[in-house]
Amino acid sequence: MKKYLGCSPKYNWFIEEVDIEKLFDLIDKWHLPIPIGMTLFKRGVLTSHDLNTFFNTPLQSLRNPFHMKDMEKAVRRVYEAIIAKEKICIYGDYDVDGVTSTALIYLFLKELGANVIYYIPNRLEEGYGLNIEAIDELKIKNISLLITVDCGITAIREIEYAKTCGIDVIITDHHKPLDELPSAYSILNPMREDDEYEFKGLSGVGVAFKFIMAMRYFLSINNFFKDKIPNLKKYLDIVALGTIADVVPMVDENRIFVKHGLKILSNRDVRIGLNELKRVTGLLNTNIEVSHVGYVLAPRINAVGRLGESDRGVRLLITKNKNEARWLAEELDIENRYRQEMERRILSDSFNKIERLGLAQRFSGIVLYSDRWHPGIIGIVASRVAEKYNKPAIVISLEEGIGKGSARSIADFHLYNCLKEISDLFLKFGGHKYAVGIQLYEQNIKVLQRRFDEVVKKYRRANDQHPELMIDAIVNPKDINMDLMNWLERMKPFGQGNQEPLFCMRNVKKYQQFGFTGRDKSHLRGFIEKDRYVFEIVGYNMKEYQSYVKGYDTFDIVFTPEINQWFGDRSILLKLKDIKRV
Repeated sequence: MKKYLGCSPKYNWFIEEVDIEKLFDLIDKWHLPIPIGMTLFKRGVLTSHDLNTFFNTPLQSLRNPFHMKDMEKAVRRVYEAIIAKEKICIYGDYDVDGVTSTALIYLFLKELGANVIYYIPNRLEEGYGLNIEAIDELKIKNISLLITVDCGITAIREIEYAKTCGIDVIITDHHKPLDELPSAYSILNPMREDDEYEFKGLSGVGVAFKFIMAMRYFLSINNFFKDKIPNLKKYLDIVALGTIADVVPMVDENRIFVKHGLKILSNRDVRIGLNELKRVTGLLNTNIEVSHVGYVLAPRINAVGRLGESDRGVRLLITKNKNEARWLAEELDIENRYRQEMERRILSDSFNKIERLGLAQRFSGIVLYSDRWHPGIIGIVASRVAEKYNKPAIVISLEEGIGKGSARSIADFHLYNCLKEISDLFLKFGGHKYAVGIQLYEQNIKVLQRRFDEVVKKYRRANDQHPELMIDAIVNPKDINMDLMNWLERMKPFGQGNQEPLFCMRNVKKYQQFGFTGRDKSHLRGFIEKDRYVFEIVGYNMKEYQSYVKGYDTFDIVFTPEINQWFGDRSILLKLKDIKRV
């Protein structure tokens, strides 16, 4: 049951009440700090077994891949292709999830001695997913088995065509299917309605890893390996990279992949391409965390795909040549800087248009379009627009009467289901809860704005306009100590489904006047005091609170504690999520 704690200018504050007796039984057994116990309990970590799995993430906890529908059929077909020396092609998507999926299966099949190539479509010339022209090219190359990764689940016409070309298709994907499934040889996708696989939150590279797990087992029982069986753990750096980049829930198998993969990524002997990418980004001697992947490494692999060529991302992951790895890493870094400049320009255009036309006030969902915007950047822009205005957003790039659009969602809003209701407007449509890709005729954009607004209003509850902020625990100053910080460190990696905990401290006093710092004076900084404990606070991008906090001395705050290091000294900083007057 949720308890209402009041509201700030931005959020309604809530905390979920728990069964205290069960909670303290768990806390006592594991000697947990109360805020940590409350946080885990609310996230479904309810037993000692759950806690052991959560904190230790044993690889033995990975699920049986053969529970995924069509798995045995798929691995048997690959086994036959390897034995017969058929030519196999891995067909990937151009984002990081697709690139890592492609590299993963390619490297594993190469290790098995398979006759394998890969194909990544050019985003600008070919668009997303399978296309007829690519299938024609693969037919000329005598491909008889095509394995899609992170795509294919909506390619009904293209897979029918591949069959007429004598090409069997195995789909590995994680996107939500349409009502009709393609007539592929086999379809590995936990999002299938008829699939009983226990975890539905895998990324594309997660599904690909389950595929090679199953392949290794099948080949083993068929006496394929003459020497030792391949150790798949060495691939978890690639799996972690794609899993983090695709922003899937950081729970269950994804948490296992990422926790083990980050350890490999942090090593100096990580695969040579990633080591060179760490070098050019200044991360060589760093313990790699989710933020390093999400904000530094993955965007550089994504940049080349956004601007057209994803092949360099795959080559970076599969090369064994140090000179090639260094050149590729530097190329990706240069491309990313170019992408960032384009992104800044398009973001500025977008925000100016929203403010000038009052789109945030007039519509529940925002639609933006231009023939001057690069189609590879619009997904990032849509995310920033959705985040800034707390509204689902669609950003469209126009070329020769066709609009290619990226739609992004906000918390707890099912964008895919929303857009499915108006999918008659689209030439192409696919994605999942938080991100959708569309294509439509330019003349339909005005209709899209009206109908998108209508369907968003239908799906959003009235109080979603002032979103909920769910607090994990109310804490006292004495709870904020190094023991708590050590447990928070053990809770990593954080991500969707396992977010950084949000704690609330009530009736804190200003210890000194708050200031606003940064280039545009947008970051709140200061010190607060309660019960003779003093803490430094920082609230990033809280410029709109400047007049709200002025002249007031007592507040409730919602925050995440983090370690602040200054010339060797370690202290605890409270990173604000929100603040409200008392």
